[in-house]
Amino acid sequence: MRNLITTLTILLLIIAGIWFSAPKLLERLVPHIIEKSETQQFNDMLLDMKPDAAIQAGFIQTSHEQSWSNEAFLSFLGIEIPLGQTAATLRAPIKVYYGVRPHAIHALKSVKGQLHLTVDRVEVLSVDADISKLEIKTNIGWARLDTMSGEEARSRAKKAFEQSKYQAADSMLQSLQVTAHVREAMKAIATQISGISDVYVERLDLSTTTHNPTLPYTIPLD
Repeated sequence: MRNLITTLTILLLIIAGIWFSAPKLLERLVPHIIEKSETQQFNDMLLDMKPDAAIQAGFIQTSHEQSWSNEAFLSFLGIEIPLGQTAATLRAPIKVYYGVRPHAIHALKSVKGQLHLTVDRVEVLSVDADISKLEIKTNIGWARLDTMSGEEARSRAKKAFEQSKYQAADSMLQSLQVTAHVREAMKAIATQISGISDVYVERLDLSTTTHNPTLPYTIPLD
């Protein structure tokens, strides 16, 4: 009889413990369930986007300049006679568009309705030069022809301009202005695709910028 009473007492204590602790357990478990749901939902939506999609965060307007030059000599009786240096300098306004690819965005957690994100890479999406405002300056060597050395210098300078404008664009991304614009774009895209308006970007990596000369598909941020 005594053993039965002891057993019943223990059972009652266990039931009472579960009864009083259940709300606290649920209070701890539910946020984790909601957090997993929100973060997983956001990450799944990002994966569903087009592989070549890009979230444009902003642009920078500046000017870019590139020069190319070479010297020529005439050999006469073993003597090198300088014919002068021909140089061409190109200068034009450029607009650098930057943003983030969906695969570089990751939702980490949700804290009291606030979605925490990380951005692994910010990219230069395109660099557009305003050719209508292109300035070309050519200096021809004293004994050389514009139709030959001048044309070559301008052609070489144009090719160098196209290549170097992306390198110049990469260096422009290391600024607080870009950081602020990308953070705002992340908030906008999170609101747009998931309805979550409270977004915090925990980490934003500007050190691994790349460029893509074409921008096939841009996600509009309304």
